[in-house]
Amino acid sequence: MNTALNNTLSTAAPTFGSDLAQAVREEGVGWRRPAPLLAGLALFGLSAVFLRGHPAWALSLGLWAGHAAADGLCGLLARRTRPQDDALLPAILLVALLAGATLGWVIEQALVSASPQPADRLTRFWLHLSFGAALLGLPLTQGLRRLRALRRVEQDRARLRAELQMLQAQIEPHFLFNTLATLRSFIRQGSDQSLPLLDAVSGLFDIALTRARQAESTLGEECQIVDHYLAIMALRLGGRLVWRIDVDTALLDLPLPPLMLQPLVENAIQHGIEPSEAGGEVRLTAERDGAGLRLRVVNSGCPLRHDAEPAGHGLALANLRQRLRALHSDAAALTLATTADGLTEACLTLPLA
Repeated sequence: MNTALNNTLSTAAPTFGSDLAQAVREEGVGWRRPAPLLAGLALFGLSAVFLRGHPAWALSLGLWAGHAAADGLCGLLARRTRPQDDALLPAILLVALLAGATLGWVIEQALVSASPQPADRLTRFWLHLSFGAALLGLPLTQGLRRLRALRRVEQDRARLRAELQMLQAQIEPHFLFNTLATLRSFIRQGSDQSLPLLDAVSGLFDIALTRARQAESTLGEECQIVDHYLAIMALRLGGRLVWRIDVDTALLDLPLPPLMLQPLVENAIQHGIEPSEAGGEVRLTAERDGAGLRLRVVNSGCPLRHDAEPAGHGLALANLRQRLRALHSDAAALTLATTADGLTEACLTLPLA
């Protein structure tokens, strides 16, 4: 993997202790939810008049008091722990759990009139410890799972941004090199196409550099890039390329992931127009499709060969499909097909919400 991508994804990897500290804060541990505490106090206060001498009441009070104490200690200690001491947090929470379980066990033993056997006392202590561990462990486990799921989503987005930046870094020098080679040839030949080509290149890179490395783009901005790109390719290919962009101005402000259209248009020229001696037309259209946006890139050059797709069209389309899955899961789609008129059509469907 590229070094830049590694650097993007290797920023301050969180530890188990730091994740645990965040889970403690987010799950409300430490008497952050006073309602259960107050309800327990009221319930045991009212029931003490009638059930105080019953062993089950003593056990219930001990379990509740032990959990309340462990919950409060865990929250207090987690908030007092400094970030550099996060590695010690699991041990600190274990000590708080043991302290709470011990308190609950002592309360129960003090309220029981009969003297239990040593084996029964040990069993009761393990019951208090298991009860406290279950009530504390369940929300913390759920919090850790939620944190890690969120982190995976963020890592996927970071990876996607890094891959897009690498793709831009690869496309821009390659395209610039080929275009400058064509410009040099025009100048040597004294062609009157030199100045229009230079103007088109300047316009393309003025737009590209203005919005370089942006995480977001619009359909209008992407159409401008495609417009300049096609103008350059039309000068390079001469009369073999005709192109048209049919996009309603009302759609130009719609959001569009950057570098989605240009690869489709480049794919159409490389695999449709350039191999054809007669050339052909490339047409870009956009329309609303319910709650989505449908973009079509159609070319009339060489017909689509499905047996050659993995080595040609498939590479560019696989990259785009991977980005679409990362951005929109199954809500977006990219297809390549032959129309009823025998034209090759790449169709990109994106959700707008």
